[in-house]
Amino acid sequence: MATTEWVRTFVAIYRSGSVTDGAALRNLSQPAASQQLRALERSVGAPLFVRTPRGVEPTRRGRDLYVTVADPLDRLEPVLAGLDGGALADVSPALRVGSSPEYCSYAVVPATGPGTEPVAVRFGADAELLDLLRHGELDVAVTTSDPGRRGLAGRPLGVTDFVLVASPDRRPAVTGTVGALGDDLAGAPWVAYSAELPRTRRFWQASLGRAFAGDLRLVAPDLRSVAVAVARGVGTSLLPAYACADGLASGALVEVFPVTDLVPPEPWFASTREADLVRPRVARFAAALAAPGAG
Repeated sequence: MATTEWVRTFVAIYRSGSVTDGAALRNLSQPAASQQLRALERSVGAPLFVRTPRGVEPTRRGRDLYVTVADPLDRLEPVLAGLDGGALADVSPALRVGSSPEYCSYAVVPATGPGTEPVAVRFGADAELLDLLRHGELDVAVTTSDPGRRGLAGRPLGVTDFVLVASPDRRPAVTGTVGALGDDLAGAPWVAYSAELPRTRRFWQASLGRAFAGDLRLVAPDLRSVAVAVARGVGTSLLPAYACADGLASGALVEVFPVTDLVPPEPWFASTREADLVRPRVARFAAALAAPGAG
């Protein structure tokens, strides 16, 4: 008879793509994890994985078993963890979603509501979120890069344009031509998300034909804070459309100059483990994300 421990180890191996990594997720030795996997395979009556140079790949029977047990086990896991620790934990069947805090406000929160799956959000950079996804600690990771990793799949959500914004009373005077925009912005106070200014420097170099020449007044690694600072007159900034949409609608922000054709749009992906695309609640949530994220 299969035990819950064997199934927990099977899911850990499946999500990590490796017996060794799965054992680490379960705090087991590699031989112990292998023994539990073999026991489960004997109980099922068929191999669940085949070994490859890069780890393990699930068999058809393994994929079918994962689809059957993944959601119920995720719902049961908090109880099992609590029992392991000597106390009964509250059940938390939330879908585990990774995102940036700004995109969470824009797209993840609107995708939740009455009748939708409970969601627990974790913030982080793309690389961190994709690692958490690969190791089974997230169900969906919303990133600006296609995962491009074994066992992960990225569903395009759409793209976001960028807007050059300022406050109405601190808007730089521009002459109306792209050729003169660099001169108009030179020395103007600037607000940025990162001191490295990757997108801003590319915009100045590629579109304005010069190195960044703004007066950097504030760096805040949160686009919401950047938008608030711009609205308060701290400086001009180049922001994703979703981060400044409310400010533009209310009049707290104004567009300095149209740059849609000058700055490449930013793509967004809902990344999941490939096998999890068949899990109904994961597929439903990824589909719900696409609605506010398009365009």
